[in-house]
Amino acid sequence: MSNPLEDVKQLLATAEGSSRRALLRELQELIVSAETPDETATRVALYPLQTSVARVGHDLKIFETLTSSGPKSLEELQEMTKAHPNTLGLIGETDANRFEANKTCQNLATPEASTISQHFFDNGNILFQEMPDFLRKNNYEDVTDGKATVFQTALQTDLGNYAWFSQHPEYRESLIKFMAIQQAVRDRWMDEYPIERDTQGLDPNAPLFVDIGGNVGHYCAKFKKVFPTVPGRVILQDLPSTLENALQTPGVEALAHDFFEPQPIKGAKIYHLGWILHNWNDAKSKLILRQITSAMTAQSVLLINDITRPEAEVPMFVASLDLVMLCAHGSQERTMKEWTDILSDVGLICAVLA
Repeated sequence: MSNPLEDVKQLLATAEGSSRRALLRELQELIVSAETPDETATRVALYPLQTSVARVGHDLKIFETLTSSGPKSLEELQEMTKAHPNTLGLIGETDANRFEANKTCQNLATPEASTISQHFFDNGNILFQEMPDFLRKNNYEDVTDGKATVFQTALQTDLGNYAWFSQHPEYRESLIKFMAIQQAVRDRWMDEYPIERDTQGLDPNAPLFVDIGGNVGHYCAKFKKVFPTVPGRVILQDLPSTLENALQTPGVEALAHDFFEPQPIKGAKIYHLGWILHNWNDAKSKLILRQITSAMTAQSVLLINDITRPEAEVPMFVASLDLVMLCAHGSQERTMKEWTDILSDVGLICAVLA
């Protein structure tokens, strides 16, 4: 007789992509359907505490220690971390004062998990804490002014998001690391768009790929790695304070540029916006787009690498990012219709890569 739990584990072990995400969503809904109201309220209410405990665990390297070196007693952990035992959490307790790496601990032990945890704790939690009061005081109206968001209220600043991060490198570092992870998994367009076909015969001195607002250059580095023989210049654009930390990738030019100003690189084959427009309201996004379209030729292509929010059954991560954009930028994740509307307003035709 088969074991239903083992069958589910097997399905998860073999599922990939959207199928895996759908299965996980169904399992989460199944758990919630069995909860009492008190259980649901308690679980949701204690999420912030889990985030804080995870940050403590990363600071003390508890997850990495248990995962790499095996079970430890409470005394051993105290000796290694010099920490009071009450700061320990999210790890398996196999016996009295005996701890080991359970699956949660193993997952949190990865560098990627540490980066994600640090970024949302450092740069997100203060916004999430402020959001209810901010919305209440503003009568729950839509937030579209990037200079009057939860961000400014929470951090008691008049600066916009980017200006504030430029003055606080300790927080900018966790943001840059988080964006590096996201960029590493959001370059699927390089497999989908026919780069090599559409660049045949391109002048080696002509601009090939311009990454606008490309942070420290992860997309440019990946582009050079995937297409080392495609002719043309690869150009990274961002603000000077960001380019100070740019990756030193051979063949990549760094050019300081504010994307609200006219695009200085004319007639490039590919202009790229990776996770940029979801940071800006429609009016600002159209201004960014017009600066690019004025530099494009009939042979140019603008690749927008961003999230499309479904009209229904929005995944948890997408819905969460939508609220993060509202809090931090006064913007949103857009539906396909919303994307089509702003693109058509600036004279661009929208085509979706599968």
